[in-house]
Amino acid sequence: MIISDTTRTVRSLLVAGAFAIFAPLLAADDQAATAETKVAAKDETINFIAFGDSGYESPWFSFFGSWYGVRSTHWAPGESGLPVMAPLLRRYCQTNDCQFAVMLGDNIYPDGVDGIDADDDQERFETVFNKPFKLLLADNPDFRIFPALGNHDWGGKRKGALAQVAFLKATPPFDMRGLFYSVKPKGTNGKVEIFVIDTEMILSELTVYDNKLNKDGSENRDITDIDEPDEHKKPVTTAEKDQLGWLKTALEASTAEWKIVIGHHPLWSSGATKFEQAHALRAAILPTLCQYADAYFAGHEHTQEAHTDSCETVMPAGKARPLLHIVSGAFAKSRPLHAGFKAYQDATYPQLNNLYAAGKVAEGEDNQFKQTWGFAHVSLLGDTATIRMITHVEDTQTATEPKPVFECVFTKNTGFDKNGCKDP
Repeated sequence: MIISDTTRTVRSLLVAGAFAIFAPLLAADDQAATAETKVAAKDETINFIAFGDSGYESPWFSFFGSWYGVRSTHWAPGESGLPVMAPLLRRYCQTNDCQFAVMLGDNIYPDGVDGIDADDDQERFETVFNKPFKLLLADNPDFRIFPALGNHDWGGKRKGALAQVAFLKATPPFDMRGLFYSVKPKGTNGKVEIFVIDTEMILSELTVYDNKLNKDGSENRDITDIDEPDEHKKPVTTAEKDQLGWLKTALEASTAEWKIVIGHHPLWSSGATKFEQAHALRAAILPTLCQYADAYFAGHEHTQEAHTDSCETVMPAGKARPLLHIVSGAFAKSRPLHAGFKAYQDATYPQLNNLYAAGKVAEGEDNQFKQTWGFAHVSLLGDTATIRMITHVEDTQTATEPKPVFECVFTKNTGFDKNGCKDP
């Protein structure tokens, strides 16, 4: 059939007119759909805070008190970040979504509580728990902090560690369900499960050597120099003795999309003071983490770090996938990085991908260190975790709206997208 030029012109005009009428409607529909997608993505994103080593206060007299057994909420010289960082954390969460938090141990320096003197214990609980963190409930009554214990929490007596657990179990915003436990935070629809372990108790049954370095920062192990654990830190009950078995069983049975393990001691860190504990802990828990977990969060080393472990040392060929590993132990005190050790560790252990590490910084001609406090903010969406590090340097003005100094996206099975990392 032959179509005349006049017919073609009429048809073109009709199509153009129809497009002019309906295109804005179609565009509006597309914009609405895009907006709905963005809202849905925001609603599906799970956001939380990770901070550790928060229980630190520091008038000068307490340093001597800790030596001579004087009970105090304070310990050691140097500035404490707790009075600065707790309000900063609240301000951050007022402008950024924070559904819950994980607290990574060393909640009370220097040695936890006695578990005997109720007045003394309550004063310390008020200072390091209620006063800094209670106001978070005013902004979100459902906000919860899931704590682990650290070595300093165990420093005094077993009954002191248990007294802290009992307080944190009964006192919102804290929600500590035992020395080790699992929890699916409210509002996450079961997509996230947190597995809290007591790494101080785990290490008490392992051989841990004292940390020793050569002048170049390389490790120098002396197998005759063993760090002997305190007896009261060792497991007592049948359940405590089977903590590692519990962890494996609980992880394997979990249906959560994100299985996140938190403990006090890191598997990797760059401060050069914790690496022998890390060696022992990796041998004990890395096979389980690599097989069943997606991430491990720790404190202890007073730095902020983002790593992955390839898991290739503990998984069969072709089965390994990267384990997200975050150190966030600088909420109230910080430690400088050890450049020589960091370089040695990065070169010696190919399974370690050390993407970000920050500690307290040297300033001025006399090379005095300034505390660099901080915490991590994590956003989970599908198979991705966006990691942000928020910091504050001692003696600088506290930002009205604290912002991340580092941000990067981790994806299950592939690890960090280095090209997507940025200094916001």
